[in-house]
Amino acid sequence: MTTLERELIERIIRLDDASKQRVLEFVDTIENPRTYTALELLELPPEERERYIAWSFAAAANEDFETFEAYSEEDFDDYS
Repeated sequence: MTTLERELIERIIRLDDASKQRVLEFVDTIENPRTYTALELLELPPEERERYIAWSFAAAANEDFETFEAYSEEDFDDYS
């Protein structure tokens, strides 16, 4: 067990039951992040929405996205 893990356990043990429940809920949100629809995001308080969006961008930075072009240059030349 690492020093960090020991410190976490020691500090959690000293918490009251309500606080332990909050820690458990927080850990659950880390392990199973909630996804929001666009409308749900707009309904969140601004600080929470910004926090979620920042987290989403950070998580997406580690993804490997494939890019493609929906239109080629020839498609636009047809309208000249």
